Amino acid sequence: MVLCWVDAGLRVGLGPVSRGLALAEALAGYGLPCRLALSPDPTALAWLRLAGARPPVLLPDDEPALPRLLAAAARAVAVIVDLKRPLTSTEAQALGAGRRLLVVENGGSNVAAADLVLAPLARDAERDLRGLRPEGGRSVQWLVGPAYVPLRRVFRLAGDLRGARPSPPVVLVSMGACDPAGFTLPALEGVALARERVMSLAVRVVANRRAPVWQRLPGVLRRLDALPVSPLRPDDMVTELAAAELAVLSMGVTVYEAMACGVPAIVVGRARGDLAHMRPLAAAGAIVSLGLQWSEERLATAIEELFASPARRATMGLAGRALVDGRGAERVAARLAAVMAQRTGTSAIPPAPECADEGL
Repeated sequence: MVLCWVDAGLRVGLGPVSRGLALAEALAGYGLPCRLALSPDPTALAWLRLAGARPPVLLPDDEPALPRLLAAAARAVAVIVDLKRPLTSTEAQALGAGRRLLVVENGGSNVAAADLVLAPLARDAERDLRGLRPEGGRSVQWLVGPAYVPLRRVFRLAGDLRGARPSPPVVLVSMGACDPAGFTLPALEGVALARERVMSLAVRVVANRRAPVWQRLPGVLRRLDALPVSPLRPDDMVTELAAAELAVLSMGVTVYEAMACGVPAIVVGRARGDLAHMRPLAAAGAIVSLGLQWSEERLATAIEELFASPARRATMGLAGRALVDGRGAERVAARLAAVMAQRTGTSAIPPAPECADEGL
Protein backbone atom coordinates (compact mmCIF):
# COMPACT_ATOMS: atom_id res chain seq x y z
CA MET A 1 0.00 0.00 0.00
CA VAL A 2 1.09 3.58 -0.70
CA LEU A 3 -0.02 6.29 1.71
CA CYS A 4 -0.59 9.73 0.17
CA TRP A 5 -0.71 12.67 2.61
CA VAL A 6 -2.34 15.67 0.94
CA ASP A 7 -3.50 19.11 1.95
CA ALA A 8 -7.21 19.87 1.59
CA GLY A 9 -9.64 22.65 2.41
CA LEU A 10 -10.63 26.16 1.43
CA ARG A 11 -7.32 27.46 2.75
CA VAL A 12 -5.23 25.40 0.31
CA GLY A 13 -7.59 24.39 -2.50
CA LEU A 14 -7.95 20.98 -4.11
CA GLY A 15 -4.76 20.77 -6.16
CA PRO A 16 -3.07 18.26 -3.82
CA VAL A 17 -6.23 16.11 -3.73
CA SER A 18 -6.41 16.14 -7.53
CA ARG A 19 -2.76 15.11 -7.81
CA GLY A 20 -3.27 12.40 -5.19
CA LEU A 21 -6.18 10.90 -7.11
CA ALA A 22 -4.15 10.98 -10.32
CA LEU A 23 -1.21 9.19 -8.69
CA ALA A 24 -3.57 6.64 -7.14
CA GLU A 25 -4.91 5.82 -10.61
CA ALA A 26 -1.40 5.41 -11.99
CA LEU A 27 -0.08 3.35 -9.07
CA ALA A 28 -3.00 0.94 -9.44
CA GLY A 29 -1.40 -0.09 -12.73
CA TYR A 30 1.51 -1.46 -10.70
CA GLY A 31 -0.69 -3.33 -8.26
CA LEU A 32 -0.06 -0.66 -5.62
CA PRO A 33 -3.26 0.46 -3.89
CA CYS A 34 -3.12 4.04 -2.66
CA ARG A 35 -4.85 5.50 0.39
CA LEU A 36 -5.14 9.24 0.89
CA ALA A 37 -4.72 10.96 4.25
CA LEU A 38 -6.22 14.43 4.60
CA SER A 39 -8.25 16.85 6.69
CA PRO A 40 -12.00 16.13 6.69
CA ASP A 41 -12.85 18.81 4.14
CA PRO A 42 -16.37 18.12 2.75
CA THR A 43 -15.51 18.97 -0.85
CA ALA A 44 -12.35 16.86 -0.82
CA LEU A 45 -14.21 13.91 0.69
CA ALA A 46 -16.92 14.25 -1.96
CA TRP A 47 -14.24 14.16 -4.65
CA LEU A 48 -12.82 10.95 -3.20
CA ARG A 49 -16.25 9.32 -3.17
CA LEU A 50 -16.94 10.36 -6.77
CA ALA A 51 -13.56 8.98 -7.83
CA GLY A 52 -14.19 5.64 -6.11
CA ALA A 53 -11.13 6.09 -3.89
CA ARG A 54 -10.47 3.97 -0.82
CA PRO A 55 -11.77 5.38 2.49
CA PRO A 56 -9.19 7.98 3.54
CA VAL A 57 -7.27 8.46 6.75
CA LEU A 58 -8.87 11.51 8.36
CA LEU A 59 -6.56 13.99 10.07
CA PRO A 60 -8.49 16.29 12.44
CA ASP A 61 -7.14 19.83 12.37
CA ASP A 62 -6.96 20.02 16.17
CA GLU A 63 -4.66 16.99 16.53
CA PRO A 64 -1.05 16.35 15.48
CA ALA A 65 -1.09 14.57 12.14
CA LEU A 66 2.13 12.57 12.43
CA PRO A 67 0.97 9.88 14.93
CA ARG A 68 -2.05 9.01 12.77
CA LEU A 69 0.07 9.05 9.64
CA LEU A 70 2.66 6.70 11.10
CA ALA A 71 -0.05 4.31 12.26
CA ALA A 72 -1.59 4.31 8.78
CA ALA A 73 1.83 3.90 7.17
CA ALA A 74 2.80 0.87 9.26
CA ARG A 75 2.24 -1.45 6.29
CA ALA A 76 2.98 1.07 3.56
CA VAL A 77 5.85 0.51 1.14
CA ALA A 78 5.96 4.19 0.22
CA VAL A 79 4.61 7.54 1.37
CA ILE A 80 3.72 10.47 -0.88
CA VAL A 81 3.56 13.95 0.66
CA ASP A 82 1.84 16.86 -1.11
CA LEU A 83 1.60 19.81 1.29
CA LYS A 84 1.59 23.56 0.81
CA ARG A 85 3.83 24.10 3.82
CA PRO A 86 7.43 22.84 4.04
CA LEU A 87 7.91 19.32 5.35
CA THR A 88 9.63 19.28 8.75
CA SER A 89 12.76 17.26 9.46
CA THR A 90 10.90 15.10 11.98
CA GLU A 91 8.14 14.34 9.47
CA ALA A 92 10.56 13.56 6.65
CA GLN A 93 12.68 11.20 8.73
CA ALA A 94 9.72 9.43 10.36
CA LEU A 95 7.70 8.94 7.19
CA GLY A 96 10.72 7.79 5.20
CA ALA A 97 11.94 5.29 7.80
CA GLY A 98 11.79 1.87 6.15
CA ARG A 99 9.75 3.24 3.25
CA ARG A 100 10.27 5.13 0.04
CA LEU A 101 9.35 8.81 0.26
CA LEU A 102 8.05 10.95 -2.61
CA VAL A 103 7.60 14.66 -1.93
CA VAL A 104 5.54 16.81 -4.31
CA GLU A 105 6.36 20.49 -4.96
CA ASN A 106 7.58 21.37 -1.48
CA GLY A 107 10.01 24.22 -0.97
CA GLY A 108 11.47 23.06 2.35
CA SER A 109 15.07 21.91 2.67
CA ASN A 110 13.95 18.60 4.18
CA VAL A 111 12.96 17.30 0.76
CA ALA A 112 16.60 16.16 0.64
CA ALA A 113 15.52 13.26 2.88
CA ALA A 114 13.20 11.96 0.15
CA ASP A 115 13.89 9.39 -2.54
CA LEU A 116 11.95 11.32 -5.19
CA VAL A 117 11.03 14.99 -5.41
CA LEU A 118 8.39 15.99 -7.93
CA ALA A 119 8.98 19.63 -8.83
CA PRO A 120 7.23 20.21 -12.15
CA LEU A 121 7.54 23.96 -11.78
CA ALA A 122 11.10 24.25 -10.44
CA ARG A 123 12.66 26.16 -13.29
CA ASP A 124 14.37 29.12 -11.69
CA ALA A 125 17.09 29.31 -9.08
CA GLU A 126 14.89 30.30 -6.15
CA ARG A 127 12.89 27.06 -6.41
CA ASP A 128 15.57 24.67 -7.63
CA LEU A 129 16.91 22.83 -4.58
CA ARG A 130 18.80 20.12 -6.44
CA GLY A 131 22.07 21.28 -4.89
CA LEU A 132 21.02 20.02 -1.46
CA ARG A 133 23.03 17.13 -0.13
CA PRO A 134 20.93 14.03 0.54
CA GLU A 135 20.37 12.96 4.12
CA GLY A 136 20.31 9.49 5.56
CA GLY A 137 22.32 8.02 2.71
CA ARG A 138 19.58 8.64 0.16
CA SER A 139 20.27 9.90 -3.32
CA VAL A 140 17.46 12.23 -4.26
CA GLN A 141 16.02 11.91 -7.75
CA TRP A 142 14.31 15.01 -9.11
CA LEU A 143 11.39 14.86 -11.51
CA VAL A 144 11.38 18.33 -13.01
CA GLY A 145 9.15 19.83 -15.67
CA PRO A 146 5.50 20.01 -16.76
CA ALA A 147 5.69 16.49 -18.23
CA TYR A 148 5.52 15.16 -14.66
CA VAL A 149 2.41 17.07 -13.57
CA PRO A 150 0.01 14.37 -12.30
CA LEU A 151 -3.35 14.63 -14.04
CA ARG A 152 -6.17 12.13 -13.94
CA ARG A 153 -6.35 9.62 -16.77
CA VAL A 154 -9.36 11.31 -18.38
CA PHE A 155 -7.09 14.17 -19.50
CA ARG A 156 -4.88 11.94 -21.65
CA LEU A 157 -7.11 12.09 -24.71
CA ALA A 158 -8.94 15.29 -23.87
CA GLY A 159 -7.21 17.32 -26.58
CA ASP A 160 -7.85 14.67 -29.23
CA LEU A 161 -11.52 14.51 -28.31
CA ARG A 162 -12.00 18.28 -28.37
CA GLY A 163 -14.26 18.79 -31.36
CA ALA A 164 -16.32 21.67 -32.65
CA ARG A 165 -17.05 24.23 -29.94
CA PRO A 166 -20.44 25.85 -29.46
CA SER A 167 -21.47 29.18 -30.88
CA PRO A 168 -21.14 31.77 -29.49
CA PRO A 169 -17.69 30.77 -28.20
CA VAL A 170 -17.39 30.00 -24.49
CA VAL A 171 -14.91 31.66 -22.15
CA LEU A 172 -14.40 29.47 -19.09
CA VAL A 173 -13.60 31.26 -15.83
CA SER A 174 -12.25 29.30 -12.86
CA MET A 175 -10.23 30.64 -9.97
CA GLY A 176 -9.73 27.29 -8.26
CA ALA A 177 -11.43 25.59 -5.37
CA CYS A 178 -11.12 28.42 -2.87
CA ASP A 179 -10.39 31.70 -4.72
CA PRO A 180 -8.80 33.25 -1.60
CA ALA A 181 -7.92 36.44 -3.47
CA GLY A 182 -11.49 36.98 -4.67
CA PHE A 183 -10.53 36.97 -8.36
CA THR A 184 -13.72 35.44 -9.77
CA LEU A 185 -15.85 38.58 -9.78
CA PRO A 186 -13.27 40.98 -11.30
CA ALA A 187 -12.42 38.31 -13.88
CA LEU A 188 -16.08 38.15 -14.86
CA GLU A 189 -16.16 41.93 -15.21
CA GLY A 190 -13.12 41.76 -17.49
CA VAL A 191 -14.78 39.14 -19.69
CA ALA A 192 -17.96 41.23 -19.81
CA LEU A 193 -15.93 44.27 -20.85
CA ALA A 194 -14.38 42.34 -23.74
CA ARG A 195 -17.80 41.12 -24.82
CA GLU A 196 -19.19 44.66 -24.87
CA ARG A 197 -16.35 45.90 -27.04
CA VAL A 198 -15.89 43.47 -29.84
CA MET A 199 -17.68 40.16 -29.78
CA SER A 200 -20.48 37.84 -28.86
CA LEU A 201 -19.35 35.22 -26.40
CA ALA A 202 -20.76 33.06 -23.62
CA VAL A 203 -19.31 32.94 -20.12
CA ARG A 204 -19.14 29.80 -17.97
CA VAL A 205 -17.93 29.89 -14.36
CA VAL A 206 -16.75 26.80 -12.49
CA ALA A 207 -16.62 27.29 -8.72
CA ASN A 208 -16.69 25.46 -5.41
CA ARG A 209 -20.06 25.49 -3.65
CA ARG A 210 -18.25 26.09 -0.35
CA ALA A 211 -16.23 29.07 -1.58
CA PRO A 212 -17.41 32.47 -0.31
CA VAL A 213 -18.03 33.69 -3.87
CA TRP A 214 -20.63 30.98 -4.57
CA GLN A 215 -23.53 32.85 -2.95
CA ARG A 216 -22.86 35.97 -5.00
CA LEU A 217 -22.49 34.28 -8.37
CA PRO A 218 -26.15 33.76 -9.39
CA GLY A 219 -26.97 37.47 -9.22
CA VAL A 220 -23.74 38.51 -10.94
CA LEU A 221 -24.19 35.97 -13.72
CA ARG A 222 -27.77 37.07 -14.35
CA ARG A 223 -26.63 40.68 -14.64
CA LEU A 224 -23.92 39.68 -17.10
CA ASP A 225 -26.26 37.36 -19.02
CA ALA A 226 -23.81 34.51 -18.44
CA LEU A 227 -24.41 30.76 -18.32
CA PRO A 228 -25.37 29.22 -14.96
CA VAL A 229 -22.47 28.45 -12.64
CA SER A 230 -21.08 24.91 -12.75
CA PRO A 231 -20.09 23.30 -9.43
CA LEU A 232 -16.50 22.13 -9.23
CA ARG A 233 -16.36 18.33 -9.60
CA PRO A 234 -13.33 16.13 -10.31
CA ASP A 235 -14.61 14.54 -13.53
CA ASP A 236 -16.52 17.48 -14.99
CA MET A 237 -13.67 19.89 -15.69
CA VAL A 238 -12.57 18.00 -18.79
CA THR A 239 -16.07 18.43 -20.24
CA GLU A 240 -16.14 22.13 -19.39
CA LEU A 241 -12.72 22.65 -20.96
CA ALA A 242 -13.63 20.69 -24.09
CA ALA A 243 -16.44 23.16 -24.77
CA ALA A 244 -14.32 26.27 -24.11
CA GLU A 245 -12.65 28.40 -26.74
CA LEU A 246 -10.60 30.20 -24.11
CA ALA A 247 -10.05 29.91 -20.35
CA VAL A 248 -9.36 32.55 -17.71
CA LEU A 249 -7.70 30.81 -14.76
CA SER A 250 -5.72 31.37 -11.60
CA MET A 251 -2.43 29.49 -11.44
CA GLY A 252 -2.97 25.91 -10.30
CA VAL A 253 -3.76 22.41 -11.48
CA THR A 254 -6.54 23.66 -13.77
CA VAL A 255 -3.96 25.50 -15.88
CA TYR A 256 -2.26 22.17 -16.65
CA GLU A 257 -5.60 20.52 -17.29
CA ALA A 258 -6.37 23.25 -19.83
CA MET A 259 -2.98 22.71 -21.47
CA ALA A 260 -3.62 18.97 -21.74
CA CYS A 261 -6.95 19.78 -23.39
CA GLY A 262 -5.35 22.19 -25.85
CA VAL A 263 -7.30 25.16 -24.47
CA PRO A 264 -5.48 28.52 -24.59
CA ALA A 265 -5.54 30.16 -21.17
CA ILE A 266 -5.06 33.61 -19.72
CA VAL A 267 -3.56 33.07 -16.27
CA VAL A 268 -3.44 35.32 -13.22
CA GLY A 269 -1.41 34.84 -10.07
CA ARG A 270 -2.03 35.41 -6.38
CA ALA A 271 1.51 35.34 -4.96
CA ARG A 272 5.14 35.51 -6.03
CA GLY A 273 5.36 31.74 -6.04
CA ASP A 274 2.76 31.66 -8.80
CA LEU A 275 5.04 33.74 -11.01
CA ALA A 276 7.70 31.02 -10.88
CA HIS A 277 5.05 28.63 -12.17
CA MET A 278 3.76 30.96 -14.87
CA ARG A 279 6.98 32.30 -16.40
CA PRO A 280 8.20 29.12 -18.14
CA LEU A 281 4.72 28.34 -19.44
CA ALA A 282 4.36 31.83 -20.89
CA ALA A 283 7.88 31.67 -22.34
CA ALA A 284 6.91 28.43 -24.11
CA GLY A 285 3.86 30.15 -25.62
CA ALA A 286 1.42 27.88 -23.77
CA ILE A 287 -0.35 30.58 -21.73
CA VAL A 288 -0.79 34.34 -21.54
CA SER A 289 0.38 35.48 -18.12
CA LEU A 290 -1.09 38.65 -16.61
CA GLY A 291 1.11 38.27 -13.54
CA LEU A 292 0.04 39.60 -10.17
CA GLN A 293 -0.84 43.21 -11.00
CA TRP A 294 -3.66 42.55 -13.40
CA SER A 295 -6.87 44.50 -13.92
CA GLU A 296 -10.23 44.07 -15.61
CA GLU A 297 -8.99 46.30 -18.43
CA ARG A 298 -5.84 44.23 -19.03
CA LEU A 299 -7.86 41.03 -18.98
CA ALA A 300 -10.37 42.41 -21.48
CA THR A 301 -7.53 43.47 -23.79
CA ALA A 302 -5.91 40.03 -23.60
CA ILE A 303 -9.23 38.36 -24.45
CA GLU A 304 -9.75 40.70 -27.40
CA GLU A 305 -6.25 40.01 -28.74
CA LEU A 306 -6.67 36.24 -28.56
CA PHE A 307 -10.09 36.23 -30.18
CA ALA A 308 -8.69 38.43 -32.95
CA SER A 309 -6.11 35.74 -33.77
CA PRO A 310 -7.42 32.18 -34.22
CA ALA A 311 -3.93 31.15 -35.33
CA ARG A 312 -2.42 32.30 -32.05
CA ARG A 313 -5.05 30.42 -30.05
CA ALA A 314 -4.32 27.27 -32.04
CA THR A 315 -0.58 27.70 -31.53
CA MET A 316 -1.05 28.12 -27.78
CA GLY A 317 -3.15 24.96 -27.65
CA LEU A 318 -0.46 22.98 -29.45
CA ALA A 319 2.26 24.41 -27.20
CA GLY A 320 0.30 23.44 -24.11
CA ARG A 321 -0.22 19.87 -25.27
CA ALA A 322 3.46 19.58 -26.18
CA LEU A 323 4.33 20.34 -22.54
CA VAL A 324 1.49 18.44 -20.82
CA ASP A 325 0.26 15.26 -22.48
CA GLY A 326 -1.72 13.94 -19.51
CA ARG A 327 0.75 11.14 -18.72
CA GLY A 328 2.57 12.84 -15.86
CA ALA A 329 1.06 10.59 -13.19
CA GLU A 330 2.18 7.49 -15.12
CA ARG A 331 5.72 8.84 -15.36
CA VAL A 332 5.86 9.53 -11.63
CA ALA A 333 4.39 6.12 -10.79
CA ALA A 334 6.97 4.43 -13.03
CA ARG A 335 9.81 6.20 -11.24
CA LEU A 336 8.43 5.35 -7.81
CA ALA A 337 7.98 1.70 -8.79
CA ALA A 338 11.56 1.62 -10.10
CA VAL A 339 12.93 3.08 -6.87
CA MET A 340 10.99 0.53 -4.85
CA ALA A 341 12.35 -2.29 -7.00
CA GLN A 342 15.90 -1.01 -6.47
CA ARG A 343 15.40 -1.19 -2.73
CA THR A 344 14.37 -4.83 -2.84
CA GLY A 345 16.90 -5.72 -5.50
CA THR A 346 14.19 -7.26 -7.65
CA SER A 347 11.99 -6.35 -10.56
CA ALA A 348 8.92 -7.75 -8.84
CA ILE A 349 6.80 -4.71 -9.63
CA PRO A 350 5.70 -5.11 -13.26
CA PRO A 351 5.40 -2.08 -15.53
CA ALA A 352 1.91 -0.70 -15.95
CA PRO A 353 0.66 -1.85 -19.35
CA GLU A 354 -0.51 1.63 -20.40
CA CYS A 355 2.50 3.58 -19.18
CA ALA A 356 4.70 5.04 -21.89
CA ASP A 357 8.42 5.14 -21.20
CA GLU A 358 9.10 8.36 -23.07
CA GLY A 359 10.01 11.29 -20.87
CA LEU A 360 11.16 9.15 -17.96
